[in-house]
Amino acid sequence: MERAHQLSAAQGKERLQLIAARERMHLSLEEVAQHLGVSKTTVYRWEKKGDFPQPYHLRELCMLFGATARELGFDEKHTVDVQTINHAESEEDECVLTFRQQNLISRLMRIVWNYPLNDARYQELQLLVTLELEDNSMNTDEISRRDALRFLALVPVDMLGLSQSGAIFKKGVSYEDILKHCAAGIVACWHLRKGKELTFADLAVSKYIPTLKAMAHSAPIPQRKTAADLLAQCFLLKSTLSRHLDASNEAVSYAQQAETYGEQAASFLLRILALRTLAASHYYANRWIPALQAAEKAKSLLEERGRQDKQKQPFVASSQPAEEPLPQLVYSYVYAGLATYQARNGHKEDALLSLKKAHNTFSDEQVPIWIDHNPANLVLNDGMVHYYLGLYQGAIDSFTQISAIPTRSDSIYAESLINRVMAEISRDDGSRDMQWCIDHWIQGVEGAKALQSQQRMNEAIQAYTAMCIAWPAEKQVKNLREYI
Repeated sequence: MERAHQLSAAQGKERLQLIAARERMHLSLEEVAQHLGVSKTTVYRWEKKGDFPQPYHLRELCMLFGATARELGFDEKHTVDVQTINHAESEEDECVLTFRQQNLISRLMRIVWNYPLNDARYQELQLLVTLELEDNSMNTDEISRRDALRFLALVPVDMLGLSQSGAIFKKGVSYEDILKHCAAGIVACWHLRKGKELTFADLAVSKYIPTLKAMAHSAPIPQRKTAADLLAQCFLLKSTLSRHLDASNEAVSYAQQAETYGEQAASFLLRILALRTLAASHYYANRWIPALQAAEKAKSLLEERGRQDKQKQPFVASSQPAEEPLPQLVYSYVYAGLATYQARNGHKEDALLSLKKAHNTFSDEQVPIWIDHNPANLVLNDGMVHYYLGLYQGAIDSFTQISAIPTRSDSIYAESLINRVMAEISRDDGSRDMQWCIDHWIQGVEGAKALQSQQRMNEAIQAYTAMCIAWPAEKQVKNLREYI
């Protein structure tokens, strides 16, 4: 209990001395983590959240930086003489450390369980979970990582009893317990969606929604707002997943609900993302004009908020506290989608200007995982703009670049393969390469099958139809029908 109290009391106290010591030695968080045999997230928490290391790790920090614990910013009343740590205690710490290095579930749950109940900044918790999942220094194999994500996604269901059939509030489970476990579970579901676990992610996140809805309507005001924030995140994910499950009307409905709860949470960020997701839902359902309208509304909201950020005036909505400035990546995300929908509707100059803005505002900053934009998504939209404007070689070049982007999702990669085929068939600047199209189409359709994505499969069927029209007498093309 005393240890938990120390952790809670220290939360939120940034250790500037520890940060300065690391920067003087030109070490990254990951390099310090590797030296001490811990995760990058652990070092981040020591520096940014005020967490207190185990005595063994404190001694190692002091040795690494050539400083005392006090010189590194650790409160004297909570420190021990690191030189007096006995060998048995070090061996015990090493044993625990070895286990955690081999068990991602332990590391993730330690982050969630140690997160203070009175700290409502659940996006900070989500960042810590994301950092742990993205920490390459721990060398977690893919199977263990997938199992850990599934475990984290199901904690609100298995431990707290949340159900898709209705709101559940178990005795002894506080609102804060529900909120923090749902916050972590949402991150896990987004990671599952980026792999090949679309159905699992959809089933898990669907079970959070009834209880969060009840909280958003009847909990005390602070928890009510946080529940609305998490609900908006859930519906963003549901909309994205629904498109793959061939339920385009539901995808639109989910995006609209994300906007509603984003507004209740007084979050311009979530409202903008909801409109961007709504535009994509219309686009993949072949509703070009509504897609453009939603994207333009997202742009209007984005630029309105951006003017407030530039003027450094606090932006207050519905009597709620001001939000942080929008991440730069959100601008790129909105402009990239807008460029695609403008090009699809024949607005060439507008599309090229929006695409330029999407590239100019792109950044690699750390953002919440539900800001669903990355280098592969930017290049995909770049390719689509070129395709819709009839610049087919430029489209092929962009789609091909995605193969070399290590952070691409399986979904974007499969889409890029099918899009290459469509661009090659459409080009009129030379002879079309049938065998090249066949090879890329097969890779794309196999990717769609692995994802169990009806959306990707529909795109593959459309490309197959286009190949049949381009080469009506070719047996090789006709034989592709067995894949679908």
